[in-house]
Amino acid sequence: MIAAGVALARSTTAVTDSGPRVGSGPLPAAITGTVAADSSAASALPPADRAALDRASRNVAAIKPGVPVAIDIPIASPAHPGGVHAQITGHNLNPDGSLFVPSDPQQVSWARQDAKPGSSRGTAILTSHINFVINGRLVQGAMSDLAWYAQHAIGQRFTVRLADGRKLTYQFVAGREYTKEQLAASAKLRAQLYDQNKHYGPADRPSGRLLLVSCGGAFDQFTGEYEDNVFLYSLPVS
Repeated sequence: MIAAGVALARSTTAVTDSGPRVGSGPLPAAITGTVAADSSAASALPPADRAALDRASRNVAAIKPGVPVAIDIPIASPAHPGGVHAQITGHNLNPDGSLFVPSDPQQVSWARQDAKPGSSRGTAILTSHINFVINGRLVQGAMSDLAWYAQHAIGQRFTVRLADGRKLTYQFVAGREYTKEQLAASAKLRAQLYDQNKHYGPADRPSGRLLLVSCGGAFDQFTGEYEDNVFLYSLPVS
């Protein structure tokens, strides 16, 4: 799976920048995850570890996942002084496996072929434009400040509202940024970033994770694309 707008940036004349960049070092252990209990790799674990994963799976199975309909990030940022409050709509992946991105930059799309928020494993993926030109006017997207949040809001909380009325609270845990060339060249990296099989979080509270993803870095006028993708991960806290 690849993020929206993954076309390779070939020009050296990029003149517009989206803002601060996020590091691209290894993700923390809580976000790299543990192998899923029912995967083939789990059978190779020591019996005690396999039993612990089995218990963890039963514990988190009681959490009822749901379809997301809104996101509320009550954290002021440069482009969003009132925080981010956006509708979420569910969409299938594009035929090439990339994420569908709504034409309205202030809406957010959930990749409904992947995990739901509240799932016991895997990655629930939300995406939106960083910005978009509408009628000649540049409109800031719901996720225009992902890189800023990754640098200034780690540890802070936000909520995702589900179609059944429940609200799930998440905590920002880690942010990373990669060039689209890096992402296109490494299937292993893409698999790690979008994983749908592993458990995440503390060993005593394994869960799925939530990923906010959008573009970032410099804007390449040759391709009409931003050169990077920004990934902001969070874990459920209630």
